[in-house]
Amino acid sequence: MVLGGALLGTAPASAAEEAPEIVEGVDMGTQGPLADTGAADGMATRAAAETTAAPSCIGTTVAYGSTVCFAPYGDVVWVLDTKKDGMSAAGGVYTDYGRGSRVCVNKAGVDHWVKCDYDYWEKGNIQLRALRYDSGTGKFYVPDAWSDWIPVDGKY
Repeated sequence: MVLGGALLGTAPASAAEEAPEIVEGVDMGTQGPLADTGAADGMATRAAAETTAAPSCIGTTVAYGSTVCFAPYGDVVWVLDTKKDGMSAAGGVYTDYGRGSRVCVNKAGVDHWVKCDYDYWEKGNIQLRALRYDSGTGKFYVPDAWSDWIPVDGKY
């Protein structure tokens, strides 16, 4: 299913419907914010990404081809591309206080993490959305997944 450039679709909570700000993430290689499994291959990295979040990364959300999480100290959104399918992994970020939506796009390729540094209101909450992005058409694709609301300060 194609969602178009505005990240349209049904959200489990009230998320902004306007066109998001699209940011290309900084390539951080194969080492990301999630727990280390002790193995060096990409499958182990993906398995860790899909099951275990380190304390520095909360709100981990996984959909086909994309893993997204949030590190509250520094307001960093991390995105991992988990499928070699010609599309980029994308992590949408929505707030509960009216700030426009943003998308962190991973153009670094499969098994690579990227990070996007943002600055959110510390008393606010964000919601993450994991999905895929086709830069050639400017469209987002599902399946997607939404996180619960995550406190920006990391304190539940």
